[in-house]
Amino acid sequence: MQDLDGEHIVGDAVDRGSRKRQKNTTSRERKKQIRYSDLDINLDNFDLVCQHKNSNLDCNELSKEAMLKIRQKFFMRPDKITQDNILASYMEIQEPKRKRSRTGNGKLHNFSVNYFIFIEGSKRQVCQKLFRALFSVSQRRINTICQKIKTGSSITEKRGGDRKSHKFISKFNEVKSFISKLKGKESHYSRSKSRRIYLPPEYSIAKLWNIYNKEVTDDKRVNYKYFSRIFNNHFNIGFGSPATDVCNFCVRTATQISNARSIIDKSQLQTQLKVHKVRASQFHKIMKEEQPNTVSFCFDLQQVQVLPKVPIQDAFYAQQLSFYFFCVTATNCKNPVFYSWMESQAGRGATEISSALLDFLQKTNFAPDIHTLRLFSDGCGGQNKNSFVIHMLMLWLYHFAPGTIKKIELIFPVRGHSYLPADRIFGRVEKILRRHAVIKTPEKYWELYHQVGEIRKLGSDWSLVNIKGASLSLKKLQGISSSKRIIIKRGKTSGVAVKSEVLYRTDDPTKKYQTLLKPKKRLDRIELCEVPLGREIKQKKVVSLKKLLVALSGAQWYSTDPELKWLAEILERTGINYNDGDDQYENGEEACECVENDENYFI
Repeated sequence: MQDLDGEHIVGDAVDRGSRKRQKNTTSRERKKQIRYSDLDINLDNFDLVCQHKNSNLDCNELSKEAMLKIRQKFFMRPDKITQDNILASYMEIQEPKRKRSRTGNGKLHNFSVNYFIFIEGSKRQVCQKLFRALFSVSQRRINTICQKIKTGSSITEKRGGDRKSHKFISKFNEVKSFISKLKGKESHYSRSKSRRIYLPPEYSIAKLWNIYNKEVTDDKRVNYKYFSRIFNNHFNIGFGSPATDVCNFCVRTATQISNARSIIDKSQLQTQLKVHKVRASQFHKIMKEEQPNTVSFCFDLQQVQVLPKVPIQDAFYAQQLSFYFFCVTATNCKNPVFYSWMESQAGRGATEISSALLDFLQKTNFAPDIHTLRLFSDGCGGQNKNSFVIHMLMLWLYHFAPGTIKKIELIFPVRGHSYLPADRIFGRVEKILRRHAVIKTPEKYWELYHQVGEIRKLGSDWSLVNIKGASLSLKKLQGISSSKRIIIKRGKTSGVAVKSEVLYRTDDPTKKYQTLLKPKKRLDRIELCEVPLGREIKQKKVVSLKKLLVALSGAQWYSTDPELKWLAEILERTGINYNDGDDQYENGEEACECVENDENYFI
C-alpha cells in the first residue's frame, strides 16, 4: 500500500519476510541432534548374533555392508519424529492368532508385531533384537510407536515446546500492531521491487521501543530485547541513509505542500508531485521493457578515481592525478565494458564520451534481426546530452552500422531520478575498491575493475576521434535541453534524419525529422579523424602532487618507490599550464549541467 508521498505502511498485505534469517543453533537443539545421530558409524560395537532357528527370519543373511547402508539412510535426518515414522513403516501390527488361557491378573497382549527391513527392494523379516540393535532404539520407543500404529494416531512430538508465549500474547499483538502502523519507503537504489521497507534514518530500534512504551499502558510495556526480537523476526524493516542525490523538484514541492495554507493549493501541489513521479517512473519502465528486434545499452561516466590513492592525511588536501572510467553495459547489468584513460591523455568531455561510445558500437556484434538500438544515459549536457554525441551516432549509423539497424533512440531520465544500471556497476566496483586503501598504479585499478567487466585502455584498445571537427558540417539539434527522447533513423533513400521528443510515450505530430546537414554538406564526405593524445596539467596540480609524493615516499620518491616510476615519467613529459583560474574548466572538459524544465506535467 502506497500513499501520495510514496510511503508504504509496514503492515500492508505484501509478504515482506523478516529482517533477520531465522537460525536454530541453540545448544539444546545441537544436543538433540547428537542424541538422534549415528554414534557407531562403522558398527564397531555391534556384536549381536541371533541364536534362534526361526525359518521365517533372515537375521543371519544380513551382511555388514547391508546393515551399514540401512543405518546410513536411517540416521540421515537426526530428528526423532522423522526416524519414528521410518521405524513405523518397517513394523506390522497383527492380532494374535492364538491366546493362552490365563489364571492370574497378567496383562493381555492385544497385538503382535513383525519387524522388517528392505534390502535392494526386497522385504526381509528380522527379529526384534536385531531390529533394536540395528537402529539403536530402546524397547520403550518401540512400544510407543506400536501404540501409535495400533490406535491410528500420527506420530508427533509432545515433549517440551513453548510454554510461555500464550501468557504474553496480548503484549505480542500490541507490539506487532504498533510496528505495522509505521510508514516507510522502498529503497531508492533497488534494482527492482524490494520487500524491505526503510524507515527514516533518524529512527532506530531503541527509539521505536521508547516511543512504544510511552504510548501504551503499563501492563503492555515490554523490555528492549523482547521488542527487538519481534522487530527483527516478524518484519523486514531497515533504516535508510540520508539521501544525497534527491530530486530538487521533489524536495521543493514537498516543502511547499507542508507550508501550504489552503487546501486547494495543497491539492494542486500534490497533483503536480504525483505527475512528476509518474513521469519519472516512465523512464525506468521503458528501460525494463523488452521490445522485439531491439537491443538496449546504458552508459555513464564514473566519479573520478585518483592516483595515487593513499590513506595518509596529506592526500585529503592534495590535488592528485585523475583517472577516468566510462562504462557501457546492457540494461540487465551484464557484460559491462570500462573505457579508461588518464588526465594526462585526455579530458572528460563530449569528445572522449563520443569516441568511447563509437568504439563500443563498432566492436559490438549485433544479431541479424536487430533493427532498433536504444541508449540510456543521464542528462549531463557536457558529456552525454549534447549535439556532438548525436552527430557521432548519426555518422555511425550512416558509415559503420549494420544494414539491419534502422533506428537509434537516445533516452534521458527526469533530473534527480537518474539511477541507472551503470550506477549499479559502479557500486560493485566501489565495494571492491574500498578493500584497497593503497593504489599507486593504473595497472592495479585495471586489475580490480577487471573483476567486474572488460577493460579497454585509451591508446592501445581505442582512440579519440575528432567529433568536434566533424560537427562543423552539421547543425545543432534545437531544443535538446528539454528533450527526453532523441530519435535518429535512416532515410528511405539515403542519409540520416533526427528529431527530438519531450514526452516518453507520445510523439509530437508537429515535429518533423531533419537531416542537420549544413548547406552544401554531405554525410559521405564527413570523416572521423583520430586525435593525438596528450593534455597539459595545471602547474598548481603538479606542485600539489609532488608535495604528496614527497610526503608518501620521501624526496627521492621517483627512485625509491618503483610503483611511482610511471608517474615520474608523466610529469617529465607533460607541459605545465600556468593558467590557475579556478573558475575555468580544464582543457577538454565541459560543464555537466542538466537544463530542463520542471514544469512539464505531461508523460
